[in-house]
Amino acid sequence: MRYAIISPEGELTHHTGDIDWNQVIGVEGKARVHLPGAAMTGWVNDCGLLDPSRYPRNIVGACVLATLRARIQPYAGPVVFTGWNPDNTPLGLTEIEPLPEPELLDMVHGDVVKALAGQTPRQLSPSWAEQMREIAEHARTGPVPGLTIRAVTLR
Repeated sequence: MRYAIISPEGELTHHTGDIDWNQVIGVEGKARVHLPGAAMTGWVNDCGLLDPSRYPRNIVGACVLATLRARIQPYAGPVVFTGWNPDNTPLGLTEIEPLPEPELLDMVHGDVVKALAGQTPRQLSPSWAEQMREIAEHARTGPVPGLTIRAVTLR
């Protein structure tokens, strides 16, 4: 299976099954990050934000996810990208092989890294680069997203 990982340090690497990406995310479990309209999805540690000593915030990963239309919020630990079948087809909502459009992921990652270094990628506007820096600041300092549990009355 082909997949890509953005480390908490911001490095993007591509893999072909040489390591188990579930282990890269962490033993606590994984959470899928919805990327609307994409044939890929992101995966993060389900509890990573609660243990910053083990899972530092992933600033570049958060910005790449936001660029791919994910929810803007802090993410911690490695971000893994796999293929995804977003349609209701015979495959259902499952991982698919291989990771589609790795070049798109490379391009978005490169643009984010440039923006966070204070530059503006040539094909994008200065306002986009500034927005990436604002998202990065939120990913760096924003609160851990809350979890709401509603009371259920059993009869």
